[in-house]
Amino acid sequence: MAQSSRELYWSAILADFHRSGLTHVEFCRLRHISIHSFRDWLYKLRPGLPSRRSRAAQTSPTPSPSKANLPAFLPVHVRPRPLAPIVDHQVAQSPAPLELVLSDRAHLRVPVGFDPATLHQLLDVMDQRS
Repeated sequence: MAQSSRELYWSAILADFHRSGLTHVEFCRLRHISIHSFRDWLYKLRPGLPSRRSRAAQTSPTPSPSKANLPAFLPVHVRPRPLAPIVDHQVAQSPAPLELVLSDRAHLRVPVGFDPATLHQLLDVMDQRS
């Protein structure tokens, strides 16, 4: 059966929503649409359900026994979300490295979290050269 103009309008709105990747609330806020109307039409026009007119036109008031026991499932489409940038708060707030002035020609910058054994080896080498 042909869709009414309201069904066509909301079908187009819902198609835009599905392409947007936004949440219901975000989409409705951007489009200035009532969230309640949006969700009402979302469930009225969801795929796999007969339209209201075709449901009213059905002659049998109860579903057949074989279909009555089957659960209703809706398709699920999972979209990957873009990964949020990793912010290393320790790097942004880390103190400046230590600086050792061994002589006029020898300066040594030691980063935070250095390995003390490696620093001792480096100092021994520097001491042997002087």
